[in-house]
Amino acid sequence: MFKEPEDFIVEELPLYEPSGTGTHTYFAIRKRNFGTLEAINRIARELQVSTRNFGYAGLKDKYAVTIQVLSVDGVAPEQVLEIEQRDIEVLWAERHAHKLRVGHLRGNRFALMLRDIPHDRLSLVKTVMAGLVTEGVPNRFGAQRFGRKNDSHLIGKALLKAEWETVLNYMLTADPLQVDDVARRMRRELARKPVDRVITTIPHRLRKLYLSAYQAHLFNSILEKRMPHLGKLIEGDIAVKHSNGAPFLVPNPTIEQPRADTFEISPSGPIFGYKMRMPTGDALTLETSLLTDEGVRFEQFRKVVGIRLPGTRRPLRMPIQLHEVSATDSDLGVRLRFTLPAGGYATVVVEELLAGIQSSGRVRF
Repeated sequence: MFKEPEDFIVEELPLYEPSGTGTHTYFAIRKRNFGTLEAINRIARELQVSTRNFGYAGLKDKYAVTIQVLSVDGVAPEQVLEIEQRDIEVLWAERHAHKLRVGHLRGNRFALMLRDIPHDRLSLVKTVMAGLVTEGVPNRFGAQRFGRKNDSHLIGKALLKAEWETVLNYMLTADPLQVDDVARRMRRELARKPVDRVITTIPHRLRKLYLSAYQAHLFNSILEKRMPHLGKLIEGDIAVKHSNGAPFLVPNPTIEQPRADTFEISPSGPIFGYKMRMPTGDALTLETSLLTDEGVRFEQFRKVVGIRLPGTRRPLRMPIQLHEVSATDSDLGVRLRFTLPAGGYATVVVEELLAGIQSSGRVRF
């Protein structure tokens, strides 16, 4: 569907502006065909600092044009502005007192080009998109969260269950473009260290990525169990207010359902962790039965291979602000511009759009 990186443009909407003082430098980059971590690695090498000095609010797609903010500790803005990397442009740099953390993001603005949709289907596209505005978009994690081989969550599950041989099997047969250096290091260490010690040679950031992928997989599983009624509250739900993200227990869904019907609130699903607020009643039964089916215990989501997993709640659906639906200048294609809250996936919006078009029985892709 996306033939060129320029077909998928995303711009971060920061949660706050840098203060102008401090040891950290916040800077915005425009990158083309670079994943966030790959871009950080390149910039770190040029600046000759550790990647641990960097912070980011969220991971952005590789096969796209993306504008996002990073932070780096101990490097002056003037030095950051001198960065020269192919397909990475520094837009501005300012000081701030604290490291940029994951989630410090208001949302993302997207501009997409869907080149395979005929112009005579534009009215249908508008109808489907209007439905998503009214009903909300399923807040599932997109496929890119699970890696090129769709196995990041499986590695995360093996880490959680301390199944070290399984982790090794995935890591040593993984995509060499992603973890080739890591795999080589692990093979060297296997000759002189026990397996559990070898696992610690996986970079901290990569271990965290695998574990979060497994948390995302579990959330998606709950979401699918509650499709297509993602706005319907059930007994014991933890609902989330869309205005401020505040969670609260729903003892009586009948009383609170009108607020869900007006999109003031939505039921939530689990990002399992030791600080996650637990539901009760039917919602608790649904979530604990999933863990049972997975063969994991809630207690295991505390500290895994040196990484704490506090957990949180995530709304099962997300609002979408729709800015544009229009035909392209060519014979085929539709332009979409919209904004999603932090953590929302534009690819999921596209999936829902195509599913809505296909369900009409008039278009096949």
